[in-house]
Amino acid sequence: MKKFEHLFEPRAIAVVGVSDDGARPGTQALRALVKNGFQGGLFPVNPKYPTFDELPCFASVDAIPEAVDLVVIGVPASGVLAVLESCARKKVGYAVILSGGFRESGPEGIERERRLLEIARAAGIRLLGPNCLGFANIHTGLYAAFGSITRPPKLQRGAVSLVTQSGGFGYSIALACAEAGIGFRHVIATGNETDIDTIQLIDALLDDEETRSIIAYIEGTSDGRALLDVGRRALAAGKPLLLWKGGVTEQGAKAAESHTASMTGTYDFYRALFRQTGIVEIQELHEAVDYLLAFEGRRYPTGNGVAVMGVSGGSAIVFADAGERRGLQLCELSAQTQQALAGVVPNIGAVHNPIDLTAGYFSAANQVKLEAAVRATLADPGVHALCVNLATTGQAGSLAAAQVLVRVAQESDKPIVVFSSTPVAENAQALAEFAKGAVPVLRSPSRAARAVATLADYRRVRERLLAAPAAADTGVAKAEAGAEAATTVQAGRALSEAESKAVLAAAGIPVSRDVMVPGPGKLAIEGLRLPLVVKVVSPDIPHKTEVGGVRLGITSQAALDEAIAEVLANARRHIPQARIEGALVSEMVRGGFELIAGVVNDEVFGPVVVVGAGGIYAEVLKDTSSRIAPFDEATARDMLDELRCRPILDGVRGAPACDVGAIASALAALSRFAWAHREQVREVDINPLFALPDGVVAADALVVPL
Repeated sequence: MKKFEHLFEPRAIAVVGVSDDGARPGTQALRALVKNGFQGGLFPVNPKYPTFDELPCFASVDAIPEAVDLVVIGVPASGVLAVLESCARKKVGYAVILSGGFRESGPEGIERERRLLEIARAAGIRLLGPNCLGFANIHTGLYAAFGSITRPPKLQRGAVSLVTQSGGFGYSIALACAEAGIGFRHVIATGNETDIDTIQLIDALLDDEETRSIIAYIEGTSDGRALLDVGRRALAAGKPLLLWKGGVTEQGAKAAESHTASMTGTYDFYRALFRQTGIVEIQELHEAVDYLLAFEGRRYPTGNGVAVMGVSGGSAIVFADAGERRGLQLCELSAQTQQALAGVVPNIGAVHNPIDLTAGYFSAANQVKLEAAVRATLADPGVHALCVNLATTGQAGSLAAAQVLVRVAQESDKPIVVFSSTPVAENAQALAEFAKGAVPVLRSPSRAARAVATLADYRRVRERLLAAPAAADTGVAKAEAGAEAATTVQAGRALSEAESKAVLAAAGIPVSRDVMVPGPGKLAIEGLRLPLVVKVVSPDIPHKTEVGGVRLGITSQAALDEAIAEVLANARRHIPQARIEGALVSEMVRGGFELIAGVVNDEVFGPVVVVGAGGIYAEVLKDTSSRIAPFDEATARDMLDELRCRPILDGVRGAPACDVGAIASALAALSRFAWAHREQVREVDINPLFALPDGVVAADALVVPL
């Protein structure tokens, strides 16, 4: 990793805090380095000892006569600052601070951590931690760590790198993966992330030739845009990035003005980011194992058609059920495929999908027939992936199947996954064979289905985003170019509905036809399409209905004048101090379906666009979808496809279909506006946004400045 070369491949290491107490972090780190064969210079530091574990021991880091790339600090928190100052005098490049007692411990610790970063930045030292377990470079045997990382079982070399904010839980992920035969390149615990954070490390790992997949556990980030960028870079590099987000129930700050802001939480924005980048979200230990095993083969389905063959009909049913929930389909096999299968499948079996090979089929004597069956199935153009259900097949049959499947898999670009529930201890030889050929073995058919679906999703997102790499850049360019076309949003100045809609109209979002009037008797009804809506206009009244500031269904001149007078009077009575600019007379939008759309300018992710079911469904169902701005129309369509109300847009019970293309265009325009005005706009609320058969109309809008 060139960006952190002398952190993860140091030429010399000093370990501060060694002692006769073998449980102390410094002692554990030094002994782990020795035990695992670190080949560089190794210098224990403690003024109490002339030597430690047969190594010369030094009073301080700056007393070491040779150059030092990395210092591992394992002293109590109260002594860390002095050690770091010694590192600064020595001109050390990196320090790993194992010690706790910083911002996680209260006000004194917060100040200590602030000072820690101040010293490091002044000296040009990069910090990992504090309050972390450290890291291990499994390929070189470098264990700059203490605790569970340094204890048996020893992780095997492999192509997966793990970055985790929680050392203990992160290592639980590593152990679960190791038990399934997954090897590692780097295991890095980041702790408080005072300086180097998870996103920076992922970015560096993408340039590491020995790392093919990355898995990370995070509890949060202060820079969602950096995570967005690194996710896209991982996708472009073809290095799957699996991420476990802890604390998903945490709600983001809510703003009173906007309906859309109250309908979302921070986790919604993480999920939006995952969908925009191809980051694979994991929520269980077995998902980490299954998906890493599946990605190891680097074979991806080109569609959703799956074939299942095996000796357990129930397993096939369970696979089909789980697969359908994730968009997979047990495809119909062609006549040619079924004919080929008929020649190698017993008469009492079945050659349609799922393919029943019958009991006892997996055996050394049947390998030729099994290979023919597998090849014929994979050759079917409707089959994009194959699941082979070994179920409880014993050791000999499993090994025979493994030899065939590995051989075929190496010659096919279609993924093969295996379900086997045979105990690992009884199936070691077959599992080793499968591992050599990167054929994943999953412990249940539903897990096998979800693994195949994850591969299909990953390929679909990657192909779409890489096919049009300029889409996001174009969106940004359009947004910046369109910033001058829209009415300037002044920081701190609230906008009325009329001003808000003018701003959005200039940004390319269709709005209703409106006329602003100062009071009754100032507007002739002739020339307007009836019925009409009358609303009070005031930058101080974001929710007009609550103060009686809205009248609907106006069809005559008298009713119009009365309505104007009424909404103005109601507003003045309820909020006497409000600045009232007049009344807005709008042509009512008829038909269509009510959506709600808006923007939340999140402190972590920046502007995020939200769309959902509107009207009476908005607060009750909270049927919403989010994406980080800016984005294109294809992304907007994905948002709409995620909504539970999506079938309504296609027309139900005789109602005409809504113009989905127009909705997507409006959402993309809103995203560009939000990005262009990210320094001025805090929120946007379009409620309702009417989806019509021939377009879309924003009937009400609110733009809230920062």
